[in-house]
Amino acid sequence: MRAKLCAFLAVPALLGPLLAGAATGTAHAATTTYYVSPWGSDSNSGTSPDQAWKTPAKVNATKFPQGSTVAFQGGEWFSGCLTFNTANVPASSATTPFKVTSYGTGKATLKSTCTGDYSAAVTADNVSGFQLTGLKLVNGGTTAAGVLLQNQTSTTATKSLLVADSDISGFATPSGSTSTFGGQIMVLGYAVNGNSGPLDDVQIRNNALHGSSPTSTAGPGIYGWGSGVNITNVRVEGNSVYNLGMAPQTTSAGISANGWNGAVIQRNVVHDIGAHVTSCGGTSGIMTYTSNNVAIRHNEVYNVRPLPGLTAGCDWDGIDLDGGTTNSLVEYNYTHDNAGSGFLAYTATAAGRVWGPNTYRYNISENDDAAKAQGGLFDVVPIAPKNALSIYGNTLYTDNAQTTKDTSSACFHFGYAAGSWGAGSQIKNNVCHMANKDKYGRTGQLFYNPNGHTGMTLANNLYYGANTAGWRWGGTTYPDFAAWKAAGHATGEVWGDPLFTAPGGGGTCAWSPASGTGPQPCPSAYTLKTGSPAIGAGAAVSGRGGRDYYGTTLPNSPHIGADAG
Repeated sequence: MRAKLCAFLAVPALLGPLLAGAATGTAHAATTTYYVSPWGSDSNSGTSPDQAWKTPAKVNATKFPQGSTVAFQGGEWFSGCLTFNTANVPASSATTPFKVTSYGTGKATLKSTCTGDYSAAVTADNVSGFQLTGLKLVNGGTTAAGVLLQNQTSTTATKSLLVADSDISGFATPSGSTSTFGGQIMVLGYAVNGNSGPLDDVQIRNNALHGSSPTSTAGPGIYGWGSGVNITNVRVEGNSVYNLGMAPQTTSAGISANGWNGAVIQRNVVHDIGAHVTSCGGTSGIMTYTSNNVAIRHNEVYNVRPLPGLTAGCDWDGIDLDGGTTNSLVEYNYTHDNAGSGFLAYTATAAGRVWGPNTYRYNISENDDAAKAQGGLFDVVPIAPKNALSIYGNTLYTDNAQTTKDTSSACFHFGYAAGSWGAGSQIKNNVCHMANKDKYGRTGQLFYNPNGHTGMTLANNLYYGANTAGWRWGGTTYPDFAAWKAAGHATGEVWGDPLFTAPGGGGTCAWSPASGTGPQPCPSAYTLKTGSPAIGAGAAVSGRGGRDYYGTTLPNSPHIGADAG
């Protein structure tokens, strides 16, 4: 494996004019709505449905006052691309936003016609208060991005950007391009002309971001790229991100947060990602890189995998706090049936940022690392984390048939060299229920730590599995629980059937991300039955959070696993 997201844009020295659409025309009264209809005329005033304009070109060529709205007729199709910048939207703010939306019945569809490595169906360049809602954007075949949010002209933050309630599909890096620019929504603090233009208060909510099928060539759903950590206060919520096959050398994710400082990524469903990827460093369901203070919670991530099967590459993990991520939290997520690990802590230093402290808690993983693309249900690689890593209250289950492999996936898989974990690191109160089988009939090891990582506190974890390959710790393999306990690497450990309600029965949850709830209580398969040895057997954890995966208040003596209350 190598560090992810090593390169992003092949930025030209000069892009020429500031994207498309020089602004001309006359400003109209503030807070006016301008209508666009295929039955209109660009010679009309545009200020009422019966005086609607006809084309996106007219929109690009008009100078708008503060508070303006551009509304396309719902249920109708338009061809072209839209570009908004300080020339045609010279004054806009969070309190007087500039809006692009639909009117009438249904969503208007914009089929893009623009071309080029950095082309986008809709570009908002240094337009504070920009809002795109209720539209359908479709790649006409030659456009790199669906929506591009950036700041090419200032070192002062562009504020209050919203993309919501829209359907954006089919966008990808153009064939033959040497850049990796392309996807459904691009959020750039490092603009395409090389300007480090900050963005603040970015909200991406309740969108469908997708390709036509799992093997489509569509690129990432949300691709964030900052300069340092200059994309601040981001909320990605309620989105469905799916059928993004991506390019073979992709090093990103369905949702990528790079250079973000202060973000919440919650209640999204991400599935069928990375079918064409053959590289390492890609791809993931949700990933952070050189970011700070990111909370990833209440998401469902599944079927991140190559199709028809694994031929080359690695990763395909569910949720990844990647290189240079600090002060971040992964909680209440459900990952399943991914080719790689459910959860990845890629602990490398990146851009001078030392990884951690970070926490993973109250998550559920079912049948991850299905292709053994990473080696474990939970991976901590490539090095021992230099700052604290906390992993507690998680439930990890697999019954994958890995009968073509010499070994099955481990529950926990540690990195590629010896080292001591940062002070305060802990692995506590997790369930490892291993029912997978390699070609010799063995289930996976509970810990695979061949290089002898040290420094973390191991306490009150529950293990279960028939015919396990034991615990590998340094140069020693402990073949059974008695030997593992006698070795003294951990305290309070438990062996036994956790008595899940329906182990292996989690499946795919039926929920709507836009509802603002879920995926809980799914999967109910991992609630504990009466008599479970996990009940009340957990250790105390400082700053543990108030509730478990199922929303139950945590008792003083928690249960082991995600059903901790």
